[in-house]
Amino acid sequence: MLKSIILLLFAAIVISLFSGLWFLLQDQSRSQRTVNSLIIRVSLASVLLLLLIYGFYSGEISLRSPFPVPTS
Repeated sequence: MLKSIILLLFAAIVISLFSGLWFLLQDQSRSQRTVNSLIIRVSLASVLLLLLIYGFYSGEISLRSPFPVPTS
């Protein structure tokens, strides 16, 4: 469940990134839509970071090494 929420947030961040680029190219600094897109993107990124921290802390997300770790 947590992993799907993280993926959805990441997708929303990418969509916000490209919508901000679109607003920047279309409006040419005449409106606040680019700034609003940036605010939304930063807010989503902070929520994503908090969810990742929670996931690692709770154990729902773990780091996996593709190589065996030597135990000597």
